[in-house]
Amino acid sequence: MREDTSTPQINVSKIPGGGGIAGALFAVLSTVIFLVGIPAIRYAFPAAIVLGGGVALVLHFKRHETLGASWILSATKK
Repeated sequence: MREDTSTPQINVSKIPGGGGIAGALFAVLSTVIFLVGIPAIRYAFPAAIVLGGGVALVLHFKRHETLGASWILSATKK
């Protein structure tokens, strides 16, 4: 049997939605679809936005290291 058999499933990771306006539009429209389709999420969504913003602020101000710096400590001190 071929290993490259296609399955008739929707795979979100295969939908092109890169950066820029196309990615933002995809994210916003996906969120709107879920908010309309699942009414219980409407109550949790504002709390998730506030909690996510709070975590983002904490991580933003907590990190003092240079981005991309090696996180593996060397065995010898210089």
